[in-house]
Amino acid sequence: MNPEFDTNNKVPVALLEEQVERGNLFTHSALSRQSARINEIESFLFAVIDLVTQKGITAPDELSDAVRKVREEMMEKQELSYPGISLRVDDPNDDQFIPVNCEERMHICKAVCCKLDFALNIEDIESGKVKWDLGRPYFIRHEPKTCHCSHIDTASLKCTIYDNRPSVCKKYSCANDKRIWTDFEKMELNEEWINENIQERKMRFSGAPMFTDQKLSPYKEPG
Repeated sequence: MNPEFDTNNKVPVALLEEQVERGNLFTHSALSRQSARINEIESFLFAVIDLVTQKGITAPDELSDAVRKVREEMMEKQELSYPGISLRVDDPNDDQFIPVNCEERMHICKAVCCKLDFALNIEDIESGKVKWDLGRPYFIRHEPKTCHCSHIDTASLKCTIYDNRPSVCKKYSCANDKRIWTDFEKMELNEEWINENIQERKMRFSGAPMFTDQKLSPYKEPG
């Protein structure tokens, strides 16, 4: 029997996850290429618009009204598309880092900084070491119940990929982060901000176009 179809041969979760990530990476790369093509088309279109208005073929106001009407119609029909991809671009000049003794604060903060939400950069993604949220490419992945980063060991609250952690984690310091501390020196947490902004992550639709039954043609049996 072909082992690929042998139900007794379970595919390891890690391999399955890798394939899902690779598939999503391919999809998002394709979307990015399409977005680049759209940008090129827009550049061409704007150049044509400039020419026809400069030559007096049409008035700018008439053209603006026509564009507005088409845009409203596309929005109503849900024909506008967005790739919905986020990538972090780090500032190469951002080297301000204040060391923090995490060990002495861990019993108070419970690694709350590892619950913060942020997008990964290209190097983080391509390293293959960092897990990103498949439903929100390319944000760091969190555990839905604890809200901690998926790379956190829940028992020790230590990072399991510390040497390969995201670039933003390497540069991050909570010393001046008012989201975390109302008073850094006294180790007083900003409970209000934390309670309001760090919540259980639930699955949600992110604006996929939908069609109601009324808009679908009724199915008919052949013949």
